Amino acid sequence: MNFINKMSIFIKKFLLLIFAVAFLVSTSNAQETINIENDFSKAEDAEEKRAKWGTEEFKAGLLKEMSSANIALFIDEHLSSITEPSRIYYKFKKESSREDNFIGNVVLNVVKIDDDNTKHITFRYLKGRNKVRFPPQIGAKGNPVFMLFFERDSRDMQRLTGGNALFFRSRIRHTIAATNVENIDFDFNGKKYSGQQISFQPFMKTELKRRVSRYKTKKFVVLMSKEIPGYIFKIETFIKDLEDPDDMVKETLEFQGMRTNKQLRDEFKNRKEGDS
Repeated sequence: MNFINKMSIFIKKFLLLIFAVAFLVSTSNAQETINIENDFSKAEDAEEKRAKWGTEEFKAGLLKEMSSANIALFIDEHLSSITEPSRIYYKFKKESSREDNFIGNVVLNVVKIDDDNTKHITFRYLKGRNKVRFPPQIGAKGNPVFMLFFERDSRDMQRLTGGNALFFRSRIRHTIAATNVENIDFDFNGKKYSGQQISFQPFMKTELKRRVSRYKTKKFVVLMSKEIPGYIFKIETFIKDLEDPDDMVKETLEFQGMRTNKQLRDEFKNRKEGDS
């Protein structure tokens, strides 16, 4: 076999090797996107966290003393209808007269379902400089996305005012405890849903320092429905400074849909077959 033929065979084998490696890397990356990180070594107990958010004490005997908003957010089992590993998708949108506007994505990943139907959950909450890291949760019955929204909002108010995030969280929690739900219908993707709306203004009756006075009339609205996977359809906050009408902030987190891990794998497989 002459030198040219040997080189030709060598080059063909080399190119096949490169192609095989590239394919394996591509498949690995795609699978990494689908198969969520399973490190729960530092996970929080989801229901313990939800209990602390909702009430000072969390006992079944206190249910009759709770507001209907407290029950809807901190007692109801929002994730009961999810029976296989899945992802719930939300869109986050910020409009502000003081800071940059942006749109981002929030993903709640139901990684594992235990025999008692509680869930192991991880999160992807925004990206880049807006990203917020939250530890995974185990034993979840409720959808924690509303707590993540409130926690991020409290940190944001701390950042912008120099106040204390614990103060803001406490006022939100205590106001929810005195708030009742309102039955409401809403449209999503051309379909009408029956739901509940929770509206509250945590700082209306609070003595605020001047640096946080612009939050006096800040309003939170949570829209929920048992017909939506995870119950939470939309969370919205709105601020308009009473002394400066041009100073406003509006943030919205809205449900976009859900995909099971099986659906994601099938979609990935179909895309690969379509590209080949």
